[in-house]
Amino acid sequence: MVLRAPSLARFPWLVHGFSTRRGGVSSFLRSSNSSGGGADLNLGKSQWDSAKNVLENRRRLLDRLAAEDMTLAIQRQIHSDLIRVLDGNRFPAPPPAGDGLMTRQPGLLLAVLVADCLPVLLVDSKQRVVAALHCGWRGTARRLAEKAVGTMRMQFGSRPEDLWAAIGPGIRECCYIVGQEVVDEFHGQFHYAEKLFVTRTRPLSPMELKNSIMVQPFRSNFGPQLKKEVHLDLTLANVEQLREAGIPARHIESNAPCTSCHPERFFSHRRDGGRTGRMLGVIGIKETR
Repeated sequence: MVLRAPSLARFPWLVHGFSTRRGGVSSFLRSSNSSGGGADLNLGKSQWDSAKNVLENRRRLLDRLAAEDMTLAIQRQIHSDLIRVLDGNRFPAPPPAGDGLMTRQPGLLLAVLVADCLPVLLVDSKQRVVAALHCGWRGTARRLAEKAVGTMRMQFGSRPEDLWAAIGPGIRECCYIVGQEVVDEFHGQFHYAEKLFVTRTRPLSPMELKNSIMVQPFRSNFGPQLKKEVHLDLTLANVEQLREAGIPARHIESNAPCTSCHPERFFSHRRDGGRTGRMLGVIGIKETR
């Protein structure tokens, strides 16, 4: 039900985790690329699931994290670079828009909803500040992770060398095919953009061959018609941002699985054509009693 980052598990005052799709009460129809059925831990409100199921799934997650008494804080995510700093133990209703939450207040469990986008968790081990970030390609292009480090420095006096980061399950380079818009955006923003993209070729599918006039393939000297595909390494893009913001490389954990590759473990918006659930990346500070 929950994956934990070894790099963050060293802090006894911290609660954190990345949920999987297992261990809930929801049931999502599987695409041809998915397997299994039932007992889905969908944690996001959607037209495909009931509010009752989502509440029960969230209760189960909090129970697994031993965080039943914590306040779950989830924003209305908009693929932005907006970061909200919380200084009280209550979360506004209705939820504000944004893609980053940050606090040093015990009792708040900061959360981001994901189903391919990256959940990025930050911890200041000295000042005891935590942050949860929702990093899709748009938020990454807007330097959300880098700005979060800057916000920690300005608001709490954090030093980058005291920060730790864990990047949770998300779509990896193997499955993340992007268009020219994304390529252009990243090349316009990052001097290291070249290393973030891989171009691969593959034979056209029967349907693509039938409609080859629309897909603009190129032909190799010998062999079948091929299609170019550009893949983005979104995880590496966020690792590079965090490193450039000053976090030591050894403090950045980034080896989580690909959501698209593992239908039995994770929801994936891209793999399942949008009809899918949501997982949570969560982080908070335990209340002392």
